[in-house]
Amino acid sequence: MRTLLAALLAWLMPSTGKRRADTAPAHPAPKRIPWPTTQPYDGPVLRGEDVALIRPYLLAYERQREAQRQRDRRTAAALATMGIDFLGVSA
Repeated sequence: MRTLLAALLAWLMPSTGKRRADTAPAHPAPKRIPWPTTQPYDGPVLRGEDVALIRPYLLAYERQREAQRQRDRRTAAALATMGIDFLGVSA
């Protein structure tokens, strides 16, 4: 009866790993390669305004907005001569 109970418990309970404690691992751990050390950057610090590489879609958007404001100012000036108030699209 004891062997049947032991077999049932061994089947239901997780193993303790006692038998594998003395053996070497099947796959050796990979060798760690140290990261190369880098020196701090001593070059000039660049600000975003100083860099010529600006995203073209940002420049295109700003140019469109400025062109729209200019059209609104001209339209407002033309309509003001007729006594009509014009607030503009971007107001």
